[in-house]
Amino acid sequence: MSLRRKRIDFNAAFEQFKSDMYKMFDFSGTSNSVSGMGMHQLVYDICNSIPKPFPEKLYCAIADFLVEYTIGVRKAILSHDEVVPTYAMYWKQYSIASYYLNMACEYLNGHITKQKKTGAIGVHPFVGQSNYPRQDIQALAHQIWREQIVVEIKLRKQNRIMYQIFETIRQDREGRQVNYSVVQEAILSLVALNSKTDQPLELYIDEFETPYIAQTKAYYKMESNIKLSSCTISQYMRSAIDRLAQEVSRNSRYCHPTSHARVIQECETQYISEHQTNIQSEFERMIANERTEDCTMAYSLLSRIEDGIEPLLEIFEKYITTVGRDIILGLGASISKDPREYVEKLIDLHSKYLQMCLKVFANDAAFVAAVDKAFRTVVNDTATNSAARSPEVMARYTDTLLRKKQKTGLTEAEIEDRLTRVVILFKYIDDKDLFQKFYSRVLAKRLIFDSSLSAEAEANMISRLKSACGVEYTSKLQRMFTDMTISNDLNAGFKEWLSMNDLSNGLDFGILVLTAGSWPVNSTQPLEFQCPDELEKSITNFTTYYDSRHSGRKLSWFWHWCRADVRVNFLDKRYELSLSLYQFAVLAVFNAGDSFTVHEIRSQIKLVEFELIRVVKSLVEAGLLTTTATNMDLNSVIKLNFGFSNKRTKLKISGGLQADTPQETTATLKAVDEDRRLCIQASIVRIMKSRRVLSHVQLVQEVIEQCKTRFSPNVPMIKKCIEQLLDKQYIERADDSLDRYIYVT
Repeated sequence: MSLRRKRIDFNAAFEQFKSDMYKMFDFSGTSNSVSGMGMHQLVYDICNSIPKPFPEKLYCAIADFLVEYTIGVRKAILSHDEVVPTYAMYWKQYSIASYYLNMACEYLNGHITKQKKTGAIGVHPFVGQSNYPRQDIQALAHQIWREQIVVEIKLRKQNRIMYQIFETIRQDREGRQVNYSVVQEAILSLVALNSKTDQPLELYIDEFETPYIAQTKAYYKMESNIKLSSCTISQYMRSAIDRLAQEVSRNSRYCHPTSHARVIQECETQYISEHQTNIQSEFERMIANERTEDCTMAYSLLSRIEDGIEPLLEIFEKYITTVGRDIILGLGASISKDPREYVEKLIDLHSKYLQMCLKVFANDAAFVAAVDKAFRTVVNDTATNSAARSPEVMARYTDTLLRKKQKTGLTEAEIEDRLTRVVILFKYIDDKDLFQKFYSRVLAKRLIFDSSLSAEAEANMISRLKSACGVEYTSKLQRMFTDMTISNDLNAGFKEWLSMNDLSNGLDFGILVLTAGSWPVNSTQPLEFQCPDELEKSITNFTTYYDSRHSGRKLSWFWHWCRADVRVNFLDKRYELSLSLYQFAVLAVFNAGDSFTVHEIRSQIKLVEFELIRVVKSLVEAGLLTTTATNMDLNSVIKLNFGFSNKRTKLKISGGLQADTPQETTATLKAVDEDRRLCIQASIVRIMKSRRVLSHVQLVQEVIEQCKTRFSPNVPMIKKCIEQLLDKQYIERADDSLDRYIYVT
């Protein structure tokens, strides 16, 4: 290429350049007949001719050529019935030719646009006397195509191009075969035509996107209404999902990426938002009839729109709550007798709907939370069935699993699985302190009466509770196991001490020494009792031994926890009986005779009347004693049953007495109330010590927040505790406001 400036005849030089442009734009030239280097040289020579260069004249001449060319193209396009394929063909050629022309005019572009960039004083914003702004040749070509073809056809020829584009898309939606590639080329030309402007998508949005969205709205509004009126909700949802999938694919073929979200949103509005109440109203029946596929479709559709799944969550939660309450109501008073059906039905219900969340609702946290809310309501509901006191019932259920010789028909692995699932339900209990009290009672009985399934199973259960509620929650339970270990060592030492001091009396006498604060000792149990003479010596020996090892400790004997294994010798057949200590004491009275009144028995063992009658009745029911009295009282005569017979030689008579009595349950509830009162008072003191001054409402809220992990404190109880602390002068009312409290240091 020669850089030497020369004298140029513009008309002659441009005729040669114009000839090359014709060949380039008509695609009639070959690589030999059209030389890019030659065109580049011509541009350079014209822009640097002497004595006067012609850059602006060349620019305007190229513009005139492009105008003339595009007018011819417009006529050619409009001469066809199907204008879109012709438009796409000419645009493709034009865009390629304008790209190469822009490369050939690179020097001219630099000259024209340089003045615009430098902002030289006196530089006209348009090139020469034309209306063309200072831009490169490709941008100029795009502007001319836009004005001479797109705008002219829109204004003068009823916008035939866009009309046919929209018609083709409609046919595509109806499933007809279309040539989508030419439509895509035509639509994306609108993006390319403005690519070099300040608003590159303006033409595309005005000419295609806005009317396309409007037509999409009208099309799917009509189609969705027709489908909904002619098919079931299930069929409608399946159609909606298919349509939305098709529209996503269609968008990728026709639309610029910036349009995808807006077009799909309009489809979702017409197919989902406008008819969401119809889907939501059917949702409960879908759940009830276990139409999981329909539930998935409803979730898939409604999750696409804002707040679409909120009503589903409410329906889902309400339905589970209703089902759970129906189960509780149907069980009636049987819950008190056998907790298994109550707990297992709730476990199965929870597992069922948790699996539904996983498989149907993609494990959506909102639906899992709905299950949690529903079960929290069900588990803590005592209004539906007063017998459904979940803390007590679940504690008794764990007892049936962890007690050996229970006919559960479950393997160890199945028992562990049930216990794991029980803890899941346990987490929903508001009054966890109440569960702790009842659980500690049944655990104490299993440990004392040596009826635990296994130490490993017990430890695993406590570990689960610790994970759910923390170390403090299970500290007393852990202490109970520690006491059992210490007691085993103590018994071994006691036996050795008896042997060394030659004090053995032939009885296998074992003692459990328990920490009073860690074990659920019930103060309502009758403590007045005269131990049988047969045991007095052993008790005295153990007291002597224990006092020799521990100073300052006092042993309190809880006879109601004791049991005795004895042989009976008054029958032809020998039997070994497992008895409570009270039962043994009653039978020991009969060593002195065959018949006694209840009053005579009481005079010897000193047991209170109601407990004595209960014990005697258990022995009568077992067949060891007999009586003719219908309603037993102190004057009833009790006799040994010399006709007693049983196939088994080892009998457990104490089983019925190990169950909780109504008095024990009442005492447990009373103890829980007392613990709660102390817990609330401690919380109030901690809060006030930290905050110093606090309003009544804030104090109540903070107390509820602190205590809610163990139980749900009620406001009247909190108020009562505040009054008690005011009386004890831990806190005082502010002088200027009775509604504010001050911590007293």
